[in-house]
Amino acid sequence: MENMKAVRVHNYGGPEVLRFEDAPRPTPGSGELLIRVHAASVNPIDWKVRAGYMKDYIPLPLPFIPGWDVSGVFRSLTLHEQACAVAQRSSRDEISVLEVVGSGVTKFEKGDEVYARPDVTAHGYGAYAEYVVVKETETALKPKSIDHVHAATIPVGAVTAWRALFDTAGLKKDQKVLIHGAAGGVGSFAVQLAI
Repeated sequence: MENMKAVRVHNYGGPEVLRFEDAPRPTPGSGELLIRVHAASVNPIDWKVRAGYMKDYIPLPLPFIPGWDVSGVFRSLTLHEQACAVAQRSSRDEISVLEVVGSGVTKFEKGDEVYARPDVTAHGYGAYAEYVVVKETETALKPKSIDHVHAATIPVGAVTAWRALFDTAGLKKDQKVLIHGAAGGVGSFAVQLAI
């Protein structure tokens, strides 16, 4: 298995528990993309999980890589990387050859610039790394009008605002809503979505 550089958490605590080190590079499964990370953002959920405040609600394997927002480039595995991944996994009979390269992915092509919200809870791999695996269903093409740094700030804030307004509050067309904290990450998206 190839390695990558990543920020990992081996035990809960303050910022001092963050370690920049080598970690196994993840391999995409069915319906997943391997993204070369260009930017990742920091959200309140990151420090809350790192500190252990969420361990009863979001149990993660230690060590884990934090980071719920990412922007980068969709990368296919080379033939050599595919063969290595198949050799490593074939002894365990876990996946087929196509799943290693993300079988079933239809919306994206190698080289596409994308942004996404990695499911850190699924396997403990977040965006604070050189590479991250994300589900195709939780990935979108990065708008050409913004750079990776700005695109990486969108997923958590926008999804949180959407869920608060529409899923939880049940906001409907022509209703009015007061949004407190509209200058923050979630609030700035909530204002735009509520219009």
